[in-house]
Order: sequence, then structure tokens, then C-alpha cells
Amino acid sequence: MYRSSFFIASRFSLQRGFATTASIKPNIKLLAKLRQETEVSMTKAKEALIKNDNDYQLALNWLNQDALASGAKKAAKVADRVAGEGLIGTASVNLRSTIIELNCETDFVSRNNVFKNLVSRIAATSLLVHEPTGANSAIETIPVSTLLQAPLMPSSDSEGDNELGKTVEEAIVKAIGVLGENITLRRAAIVNQGISASFLHGGDGSTGKIGGLAVLNTTEGDLSTEQSNALIKAARQVARQAVGFNPLFANERDVPVGELEKQADKKAYLDEVVLSNQAYLMNNDQTVSQFVAKVGTDNGLTGAQLVDFVRWEAGENIEKRVDNFTEDVMKAARGQ
Repeated sequence: MYRSSFFIASRFSLQRGFATTASIKPNIKLLAKLRQETEVSMTKAKEALIKNDNDYQLALNWLNQDALASGAKKAAKVADRVAGEGLIGTASVNLRSTIIELNCETDFVSRNNVFKNLVSRIAATSLLVHEPTGANSAIETIPVSTLLQAPLMPSSDSEGDNELGKTVEEAIVKAIGVLGENITLRRAAIVNQGISASFLHGGDGSTGKIGGLAVLNTTEGDLSTEQSNALIKAARQVARQAVGFNPLFANERDVPVGELEKQADKKAYLDEVVLSNQAYLMNNDQTVSQFVAKVGTDNGLTGAQLVDFVRWEAGENIEKRVDNFTEDVMKAARGQ
């Protein structure tokens, strides 16, 4: 009799608990907000709100933990997949600039807001994690391993940010869980000295398919705010030129002697591959070096010149995957 009564009571308790959970309906406004902020599926957003009795912050936290767990599993599955697409991100504070490349498998994911936001935040983080060494090079590499372990910078709207305290690596793992593709941080660099600015092409202004940094310098000592701003503006124009015309070298002195000796028309070759020698895109009557020098003299500066640049294209020199739409759909259906 006791065992029978216990069984009936237990079954009643379970049924009541199930009925209580099942009776909870997700708040429509919170559901829309949750999907907009996290870009998770409708099913997952509903589950988060139902499990947390429509408490928005608790639902966010639940999704965060769920994404980390699923992201770690997914990362292990997709680690050997080629991440040949992606975006370039840049960041600047005062005279200092950085550039990073984050890769994914498909162009479709590179256009996702979750991915684009992650690129921008990693770029902002890169400004703070690496102290320039003071070496002779104007631009130096930031070790990827260092950047991965750095705390990710919050977004511009950090209210309700459920990624505060995460490292860059943890944020990438979470994004893998959300987006379902292999995501890798490929490279990062920072301006070591000089006055710099960046330019991005093929994106939304904060990220792009191609990105460039240009570094200028002058023989003057301390610069006024107006002089600094003028050189920053000029550096941005030079970075834009680098992105558009794909030079190989900053100045003639950077061209290997052996490479130059191979050229039948050395001047034509130098004018094509040396950024300082190229015709300035906004005024073909002057070269880039003449443009920079004129900006300097117009602002009371002597010896203004291009020191260095970088131009990165997302996925360059990576063997691209050959998309098979049917296979991808089947994998998605199987949860792979």
C-alpha cells in the first residue's frame, strides 16, 4: 500500500511539474529582443525563456553557458576544417593603430552580425594587450597566443553584455557554438612608432574584406593637435591607397636588389609596386610621397614621409574550401 501510494504521489508530482513548465509561454517582446541580441534560433530562444520563467538576464546567462558548452564540442568537431573566409578589423586610439584577421569557413558567416561584432571587439582588445617593444620596425606582430588569452573588450553598448570577463579565445569558442563553423584568429599587428591610421574595404566600415594600415613620420619633435590630426588624415588616405592598389613595398629602399635587377623597366616596376612611388589616387599629378610631404609642409612640418604599411586580405594564401551545398545541408540536418 505504501509503495503504491508513493508511486501515485510521485507520478502526480512529476505531472504537475511538467504541466507547470509546459504552461509557461515565452514573452513575445523578450523573445524578439533575445533573438536580436544573440541571433540564436527561435527554438533556443524560447527554451531559454521558458527554462528561466521569462527572466531576461537569466535567459541570457543560460544561453551563454549553453553556447560555451556546445561551442567547445563543436570546436573539437570542426577544428580540421579550412577557415578560408573571414574579415579584417582595425582599431585606433590617438596615434596608435592595430589590425587583426579573424577567419571562418564561409562568406555567409563572415556577414553575420555575431561574427562582425566579434572581429571589432578583438581589434579593440588588440590595442591594449601588446606593448610596443620600441624596435626599429614601425609595425610589429602581436603574438596570437597573447591576444587569445586577453580579456575581450566590451561592446560599445555593454549593457546586458553576457560576455564580460571572457577571454578572446572563450568568445571565439562561443561563436563557434552559435555559428557552427570553425573560427580562427589568424594574425594581428600593432603600430610600434609613428603616426598611423587605417582603412577598410568591402564591409560595414568597422570590418572589411581588405584592410590596411599606413604609418607616417616627420623630423619634427612634439606636434600640435592640428598637426597630428592632419597627419592622421593623410595616413588614412595612404592606407586607402594601399588597400586599393596593392603595393608590395613602402619605399624604394625596401625593394630587394635582386628583384629590381630582374626588371626590364625598373622605373615602371618601382612606380607600380612601391607605395611611395605610386600616383596618388586623389591627384595623379603627384606621387604618394609628394602628397605626404605636402601635407607636412602645409602644416608647418618638415620631412613628413611614409614609413611603413600593411595590407591584409581576409583568407589570402589560404586554400579555400569548395562549397557543396547539398553536403552542407545534410551535415546541418545531422547536427554536425
